Amino acid sequence: MIPKKVLLDTNFLLVPYQFKLDIFTKIEEMLEVPHSFVVPTGVVGELEKLSKGKGKEGAAARFGLKLLRFREHEMVESSGNVDNWIVEYAKEKGLMVATNDRALRVKLKKKRVKVISLLSRSKVGVV
Repeated sequence: MIPKKVLLDTNFLLVPYQFKLDIFTKIEEMLEVPHSFVVPTGVVGELEKLSKGKGKEGAAARFGLKLLRFREHEMVESSGNVDNWIVEYAKEKGLMVATNDRALRVKLKKKRVKVISLLSRSKVGVV
């Protein structure tokens, strides 16, 4: 069985705080195959920028950064527009992408990249 790699987008790392949902466990339950997580440096940069903000979005970003400190993942250097980079990298490397960004999902689907998304307040799935 080939291990899967799942690339985590910025807004998917906001989900645990926003919906009190363990995205890592939910992805594990859904995939049922060995997998690992990949996080581009651009996503970390976006989280750091958002984390300086006030309110729920800032708190969600700070929580997302904290999760990354405690969860094993592969950090990959990214450059330029984060969404465009994700589309090209995921296509090239054959990765699945976890995102709730509607515009990014459309771009990924056009490139035939599998997308994991929040289906409801408590469920994730491939869309």
